[in-house]
Amino acid sequence: MFHRSTLASLCLVGLAAVGCSKETTGSSNIKTGGIAALIDVYAEDDTTATVHVELRVGGDSSNTYVDLEGSDTLTATAGGKTKTLSVVDSGIYEADFSGLEPGTEFTVSLDRPDDTTASDNSGTLPDPFDLDEPAGDLSRKDDPLEVTWAPADTGDDMKLEIDGKCIFSFSEGGLADSGAYTVAAGELDSTGNDMPESCNLTAELTRTKEGSADTAFDPESHFRLHQVRSAKFASNP
Repeated sequence: MFHRSTLASLCLVGLAAVGCSKETTGSSNIKTGGIAALIDVYAEDDTTATVHVELRVGGDSSNTYVDLEGSDTLTATAGGKTKTLSVVDSGIYEADFSGLEPGTEFTVSLDRPDDTTASDNSGTLPDPFDLDEPAGDLSRKDDPLEVTWAPADTGDDMKLEIDGKCIFSFSEGGLADSGAYTVAAGELDSTGNDMPESCNLTAELTRTKEGSADTAFDPESHFRLHQVRSAKFASNP
């Protein structure tokens, strides 16, 4: 369900019908304009964040990833600190930052001595927020589920995901940052056919602000910054 494990997955949903495979190529084979840089910053509390970068060739949904070679490096700067991103999987790089303040600006640079450097990638973290624990022991079939958070009204996009072993995953994006969203009774579909069960569910709410990716990259590149909060609660059929 959740963001970084999903983003780092080797199997893309679109490839499920034909089998999962991840291909890689070295950066020495690809011009900067052929690299789709998918840059995301995730903050799960008020002071820390992770910069997560995926480099792909063939667009943002391609399953061909780019491994940096030679002197090609990815760096990120935030809060006056610059870090070199470390590889966590083929074509996937991360760096962790701490001691951050609200509204911290992040910049990311792909430095390439033998090709075009792409350093004009920047964005500002959206404001942090607190997610209230949803009321527990409600009936998924009969009771609406109210999700609330504060502060709100930033104008940024919100996305709600709810998951657990007794339901099919629920996801609703493009929500207004109003401070409240109601999941209608019956919208959380139970598994188990005619014998639905009770279980603990996890609600994850993400506030996202768009940054800007360097135009030297493939046009399908992006820079997105996210504040992510989660809460667990009990749920009945």
